[in-house]
Amino acid sequence: MEVQRVQSIASLSKHANTIPSEFIRSENEQPAATTVHGAVLAVPVINIGGDSDEKEIIELISEASRDWGYSKKATEEYGQRLLEVSNKLLKWLSLGLELDEQELKVAMGGEETVFLMKINYYPPCPRPDLALGVVAHTDMSAVTVLVPNEVQGLQVFRDEHWYDVEYIPNALIIHIGDQIEILSNGTYKAVFHRTTVNKDNTRMSWPVFLEPPPEFEIGPIPKLVNEQSPPKYKTKKYKDYVYCKLNKLPQ
Repeated sequence: MEVQRVQSIASLSKHANTIPSEFIRSENEQPAATTVHGAVLAVPVINIGGDSDEKEIIELISEASRDWGYSKKATEEYGQRLLEVSNKLLKWLSLGLELDEQELKVAMGGEETVFLMKINYYPPCPRPDLALGVVAHTDMSAVTVLVPNEVQGLQVFRDEHWYDVEYIPNALIIHIGDQIEILSNGTYKAVFHRTTVNKDNTRMSWPVFLEPPPEFEIGPIPKLVNEQSPPKYKTKKYKDYVYCKLNKLPQ
């Protein structure tokens, strides 16, 4: 029923060359006014396959997660390899913080970590200069593993501007989410991103969110807290964090 509603709006809007007013973003959010045009952001691309040197991988992932909250892991066997990739990623993120290799995984739920897959569907929009597919946000998850189709749409906020992100075929897009930022006490940054729409083509993406169990408590890892680096975040159950964020309440 919901899909038919979206398709109906898209069809009517295409013929009328307009969109319903509720989909028009405020001027400071409209892609035409806020995107850096003529530039495509080359985010960190990290090859984790083959004979890649693990020490170099750790350094590259740690640097990308501190400075960007964002990187891209090349692979084609998405379905079969997702768990393997996520375990490696969490290991390298842990080592990048000079923690034991399993410490981040354990701190976000261990074997009870929830893998939540969604499918995003963005139909053609006659006024992509005024509308957004998804408004600017950081993910509530610990890590998000994303596979998009070839239609441009992902944007990242970098140096006070919005940039289109370069599309790389057969690559996984990795977002650092809120929970990794919290666990690392702010060393790793959750990526601030949004999605634009296309005038002629449908964009789809398949994100998998790695989340702590709802009752699991998340806070800065004690080893990363000291007098020089006091805790920047409160420790709370993940379900309470989600409730506060969804309802825009103080954390």
